[in-house]
Amino acid sequence: MSGVGPLAGHGGWPLVVLVVGLVTAIRLGRRLVAVALIGAIALTGGLIPALAGDGGAAGGPLAAGAPVPAAYRPWIERAGALCPQISPALLAAQLSQESGFNPAARGRAGERGVAQFMPSTWPSWQVDADGNGTASPLDPADAITAQGRFMCHLAGAAQAGVNSGQLHGDPAELALAGYNAGFGAVQSARGLPSIPSTRHYVAVITALARTYSDPSHL
Repeated sequence: MSGVGPLAGHGGWPLVVLVVGLVTAIRLGRRLVAVALIGAIALTGGLIPALAGDGGAAGGPLAAGAPVPAAYRPWIERAGALCPQISPALLAAQLSQESGFNPAARGRAGERGVAQFMPSTWPSWQVDADGNGTASPLDPADAITAQGRFMCHLAGAAQAGVNSGQLHGDPAELALAGYNAGFGAVQSARGLPSIPSTRHYVAVITALARTYSDPSHL
């Protein structure tokens, strides 16, 4: 796992975005997010070394004390076991960043639910995970399962690209970038796109995933 290493050496703008995010998190009292941002800033600025990537799952399993809604934990753990590149901790960190675990969250571009699926993307990954007869992005079980399926699809494509030399970077990070900006942006950049908001998204989630899997970071 390479953490947020790909951010290092790409100019100061991503670092500024992370610092602004840290100040905002502190003001809002979001301690866990603030801790993750401090780690991301340290990695981005080269203050601590990034870990070498090996294509493994970022973050690992959920720690016993991870601040995840109890009703969501089994769905996150199942979704995080669908492929080797994606872990429960990474999905939990992504859900935290996407919606703060709010199943009623709605984005300005039409994103909906805890995993913030776009209306155009949801039909491709929808699943009635809890068997209630309806597949809805506003149903956490359905949305989290679909998130895992979509992320594994993106990670598989990223892994294939890395193995063939067409892409460079950690497959889990490239999957996150694809979830945020579209995989076409990853392919065009041949790796992590130089989009400040996407780099911020990847850096925060990758750092936050460690706090969900390692009790010492909680």
